[in-house]
Amino acid sequence: MEIVFIRHGQTDVNKDNRLQGAQVDADLNEYGREYARKSAAKFDESQFDVVYSSPMKRAVETAQIFTKGKKKLNLDKRLLEFDFGDWDGKKMAEIAQEYPDVVDPWGKVTRDYIKYAKNGESYPEFEARCASFLDEVYQKYPNGKVLVVAHGRLIRMMAAHYLSDGDMDKIDTPANCALSKFSVHDGQARMCYYNRVLA
Repeated sequence: MEIVFIRHGQTDVNKDNRLQGAQVDADLNEYGREYARKSAAKFDESQFDVVYSSPMKRAVETAQIFTKGKKKLNLDKRLLEFDFGDWDGKKMAEIAQEYPDVVDPWGKVTRDYIKYAKNGESYPEFEARCASFLDEVYQKYPNGKVLVVAHGRLIRMMAAHYLSDGDMDKIDTPANCALSKFSVHDGQARMCYYNRVLA
């Protein structure tokens, strides 16, 4: 199986450097739409056997742009972005000031955030739903080409599941509209490329 992930285009929540998890269903902003269109112009949607998308608006719109309306989108709740619970929508600058012990050197929230955001998703829970999706897709399309349009933290965890036993802290966040490709044979995965921008 070949599986390609695309991160959604920019939203105003991204631009404002706020946490944008499963509780924040933002639309693409105008820059996000335009940049997605530029990226999609160099993208061949016809090569894929199946297309999956997170049901969140920012992912669905990005998927529609990249597939040019020529592919059915299979919406899957397992592709929802990481759920930060009460922290969803918070400004990263405020989190870094109030909870510096759970912000890494790259300015991202770490797994320990759950000490403070009690109703948020844990890393093991997050990996379990990512693994469930990847295992099912591999069973259905062992020799297929699969496109998945989703979210930055989710794509990090998908990569971590394949490459680092679920240790997402070793994987960087892909850029908006960037592509990441993995090849899976006999249940083993290799990364072909990560965070490839088209525009």
